[in-house]
Amino acid sequence: MTANSRPRVSAVRIESYDDLARGFHVAVQQLPELLPKTLPAQVVIKPNLCDITAWETGVTTDPRWMGIISSELRAIRPDVKIRVVESDAISAYKSFRSCDETFDRLGFVSAANQAGVELVNLSRCDAIEIRVDGIPQSLRIPQVLLEEFYFVSIANLKLHGYTRMTGILKNSIGLLTDAEISSFHPYLSILISRLHQLCVPDLCVIDGRVGLEGGGPIIGRPRRMDTLLVGNNALAVDGAACRLMGIPEKEVAHLCQTSKDLGRALGEFEILGDFRPQTFAFDGVQIHPAIQAKFANRRLHQSMELFSNRWIDRAFRFRHDPRSFAKSTLRKISGGRLGSA
Repeated sequence: MTANSRPRVSAVRIESYDDLARGFHVAVQQLPELLPKTLPAQVVIKPNLCDITAWETGVTTDPRWMGIISSELRAIRPDVKIRVVESDAISAYKSFRSCDETFDRLGFVSAANQAGVELVNLSRCDAIEIRVDGIPQSLRIPQVLLEEFYFVSIANLKLHGYTRMTGILKNSIGLLTDAEISSFHPYLSILISRLHQLCVPDLCVIDGRVGLEGGGPIIGRPRRMDTLLVGNNALAVDGAACRLMGIPEKEVAHLCQTSKDLGRALGEFEILGDFRPQTFAFDGVQIHPAIQAKFANRRLHQSMELFSNRWIDRAFRFRHDPRSFAKSTLRKISGGRLGSA
């Protein structure tokens, strides 16, 4: 894809739950650019395992994707090492959820053994702390993400009480090693966009055979949609998912943030194939603005606290050593030129 071309998203109709492999092959035929001609030595697959709930509910990823994706990629490079990654989490019910238990109970252990892939709990991996613009606290990123790899993100077609919808972009939050991430909630849009910049998916799959309307992303009503959305551009695939669910893209803050950071307009993509939009009922239509207002209020209070702390620190340094404080201040005002000769 050239810099000025529009990303393309394949929409494939699947009317049988067991027709996954055929559906993915149709997507590959529709988009010849979908799979690369060569691969690095390692592939990382990130499913959506936000709860210990069967994939038929529309909440989590079908473990059969492991065999389908690994088979396709090994046809390109037979010796490629494939890892399926997820982290521990604090569930929507505020209880701890072990990634290892999730892998086991959702059938990923047996599926991984059959496909010859490795399951990795990122919360048990070595990690580094990084700071990113717009978020006051540091992020813990697993070191495995610093290696070269081909990144596959598999998400579901779901609504979300905090972010209106969840798809490929939000799926990357599971790359953080910490189970407790509620402190990042006021900065979700920025966090999602920054994670996308750190780790851009090469292959994006939204399994929309069963969608989830209502509240989401765990509690809701399964809805048959019989559609796969596949592409190489996360913003485009999420945009197509919005259209499939009848959601204006401009109502999804993290899509707007990512679009702004990438310098691309929302809606800059083309959908190929059998695309049949419906309107998902959003139970949080009244609650969602209140949640966003609460997050904005928390951001304001945190910024005010940081502002106050900076001035308290300056006052303490001035009182302790006025001369050094004055020199430091003048140096900053002069752009570091003062006293540099």
